[in-house]
Amino acid sequence: MLKKADIVLIALLICASLLPLFVFGKPTAAVYAEIRQDGKVLETIELTGHTGSREIPVTCKHDSRECHNLIRIENEKIAIIEADCPDRICVHTGAISQPGEVIACLPHKLIIEIKEH
Repeated sequence: MLKKADIVLIALLICASLLPLFVFGKPTAAVYAEIRQDGKVLETIELTGHTGSREIPVTCKHDSRECHNLIRIENEKIAIIEADCPDRICVHTGAISQPGEVIACLPHKLIIEIKEH
């Protein structure tokens, strides 16, 4: 049979074991964006701590036709803001910033993926 003191001791031990989570929080890993076209890494951009705005034009040639995408990194987010592909799904995806998120422009074989170190 448990006494009141036993229950209090168990509760204190459980609280003490959870204390590091509240004091230190979840460790945050650095986040970066990997830009690939046709399977080749074009650029890797550190998003954690990124401030300001930067634009990266990406051009390619498919079926003797020039293709164009414009990528914008703004603060800690990345997006494709212009594309001359027929459906423009990549533009409508919007900005991404969390590990595992992806923007894909399939006609241009362009992939932007958020990863963590």
